Amino acid sequence: MNIEDFKRILISFADRASDVEITKGGRMTAIIRGEILEAQIVLKDEEIYVREGTSEIKGIFWISIRLAQLEQLADRILDYIEPTSDFINPKGMLLDDIEYDESEVEKPTENVTECLQKKLGRRMLSATDVIYLTSDAGEGKTTVINHLARTQAELFKKKQSQWLLVPIPLGGRPFLRFDDIVIASLVNKLKFRLFYYDSFIELVKLGIVIPAFDGFEEMFMENSSGEALSATGHLMAKLGSRGNALIAARKAYFDYKSFRTQAKLFDTIGSNSVSFSKISIERWDKIQFIEYARFRGVMDAQDIYDAVSRRLGSEHPLLTRPVLVNRLLSVVRSAGELNNIESALASSSEYFPNFIDAIIVREAESKWIDTSGEPAKPLISIKEHYEILATIAEEMWLTSTDSLDLSIVDLLSDLYCDSKGHSVRISRQIKERLKQHALLVRSDQNSNHLKFDHEAFQDYFLGIAFFDNLRNARIPELKNLLRKGSIPDQTVETIAVNCRRENLEFPNVVKTINFAQVNEGPTSFVKENCGKMALVILAGKNTADIILENYIFPVNSMNALSLSDIFFFKCHFQITSMAQSLSNCKFEKCTFDGIEIVDEEIRINNVLFLDTQILSVQLRSKDTSYYDPFHVESEMEKLGILIDNSKPDLEISNVLDEPEVDENLELTERVLRRFIRSSFINDNVFRVRLGAKAPKFINEILPVLLRSGLLSELDFSGQGQKRRFKLTTPFERINRALEESKGSFDSFISQIKRLNNRQ
Repeated sequence: MNIEDFKRILISFADRASDVEITKGGRMTAIIRGEILEAQIVLKDEEIYVREGTSEIKGIFWISIRLAQLEQLADRILDYIEPTSDFINPKGMLLDDIEYDESEVEKPTENVTECLQKKLGRRMLSATDVIYLTSDAGEGKTTVINHLARTQAELFKKKQSQWLLVPIPLGGRPFLRFDDIVIASLVNKLKFRLFYYDSFIELVKLGIVIPAFDGFEEMFMENSSGEALSATGHLMAKLGSRGNALIAARKAYFDYKSFRTQAKLFDTIGSNSVSFSKISIERWDKIQFIEYARFRGVMDAQDIYDAVSRRLGSEHPLLTRPVLVNRLLSVVRSAGELNNIESALASSSEYFPNFIDAIIVREAESKWIDTSGEPAKPLISIKEHYEILATIAEEMWLTSTDSLDLSIVDLLSDLYCDSKGHSVRISRQIKERLKQHALLVRSDQNSNHLKFDHEAFQDYFLGIAFFDNLRNARIPELKNLLRKGSIPDQTVETIAVNCRRENLEFPNVVKTINFAQVNEGPTSFVKENCGKMALVILAGKNTADIILENYIFPVNSMNALSLSDIFFFKCHFQITSMAQSLSNCKFEKCTFDGIEIVDEEIRINNVLFLDTQILSVQLRSKDTSYYDPFHVESEMEKLGILIDNSKPDLEISNVLDEPEVDENLELTERVLRRFIRSSFINDNVFRVRLGAKAPKFINEILPVLLRSGLLSELDFSGQGQKRRFKLTTPFERINRALEESKGSFDSFISQIKRLNNRQ
């Protein structure tokens, strides 16, 4: 840190730049939060020290303790982030930075929290280090973050650590500005008001504060607008190749292999250096289940585990997902109470709605009892339990939040009771009992807000609200819900399950969805949500005579689905893996941004692609993509898909011999994919990833890429004799050049030069 950096940091805490002055002699005067700070800046061994009175400490410690008052922030973290008394440390897998591990192989870790602590405490040289913490919903991301934040706060106060982890919950809502979210978290959640967003950024760059963005889910990562990704990219750019950040999500963004998808994030990072790694949480095993049960005071843990395992298998989510284990042990306190979840144990495929049924039944028949008369009877019906919880979930969705003020919950309760004609006596009891519902909790220990016990429950009851509008064909209300954002997977699955449970006529359901999405613009959430809903609802069913016209289907919309007897006409598919099973389907005048072939055991029967454009095909097993029409269509035909294209540029009938795959382009693409993990790559990574073909790439292809402006060489300041390279062409241009190259390396380079010269 030099004097200019020190002054910039001071100014970020001041109301005005003129409130900070540092003379040539090093005399500092600053007005910070109404207090006049006077000190002498001293340079020792190329380090800045601050002398106040008789005290002299290193500049970074003075900023941390005196200026930013991080000891107070540590106190706030300990005061307002509730401790997890029954915390179970999960196991996981680490995919380290490509700078430290060129093999890109995930390695097991027995202690995710400890591994994360070491990773976040490590400083990369001249790069922002972004660590993804990944798992499915309900497997402990938030718990791990909060536990580590408290641990670091305690270590900081004991002067055993120099950095704090600050959880920033995103609350499952779309967003545009990180500055509003960060400051809102500091002020509203932690009651800490001592610095601005620019101050926060400076502390992150120094490595003494690390933000943990919790709730960065696929709705932000896969929707066509890319708002959150742009915001993330701008945050990385603002950090200027310094500092660490933690992002909790269900999937690391670099796991999406498409350059088109990556462009949303990487092209906003600019010239800054960023490296990405991932720690994934594994599901609990028997040992963790029993340990957690004993924390909860459940002594029959072994018997409960064995009984559920015999019925559903040891890998079932009821035994391996912490959020469901928590609910399971709330309903089943001993092996003798397993009959409380008999319906959930009866079906492995629809266990989640059955499990919620068990919780609701227990709530309705054991707790929500009207004792004002004789005999005592349930306060409201099981159906009404679903309706009132769906009303709360719908309000959260429409207001883009994961919690509601108690006054809003009371209002919703009054409106619901009024609509049902309940008496004042019953309405008052409902209002009071709702605040203690088994599936609702206080959002924070000192908060006046209620939220669902987990987002999975919120998403489920949101699905109930969607389904009610869909079943009754309330188009305006349905469209209003569809416009708010990308529907969570659990919500879509809930809609589909209820369609099957109530035996709705699929043509009528599709007709309602058609009415909802017609005349919507291509960027509307409505079209993507309708496409997502339609496929999941129709999956696994005989859907003869169903036509889906002018739909937009989101990323991975066909993943793991079984589809049959559907006619897709003029539909647009964003990048998706091929359906698990596809039978008697026709795609006419459709466009696929890309098709990923993940499972070679895909079942295809009587499928026709007529005048349908496929921009690329990626083979996951080979980490290879094809962009030329011949190989794209060849891979489709290998799956058993009949291709019938009338466009002249796609005609391949007169091709006598299969054209060879351009090895230069194949090697180039394999190298470019490494830049998805890091914006800078050392040449030893090329050698590891390309093996025997590395000399050919380094000696023949790399000079061409450098001359074309696709890559540039950086000065290497680390140890050893290495060359370092940076991607200097945006991913969006790379994707366009690959699509237009028709599989030719020379054509790809020409397109890159053309696109770069336009700018």
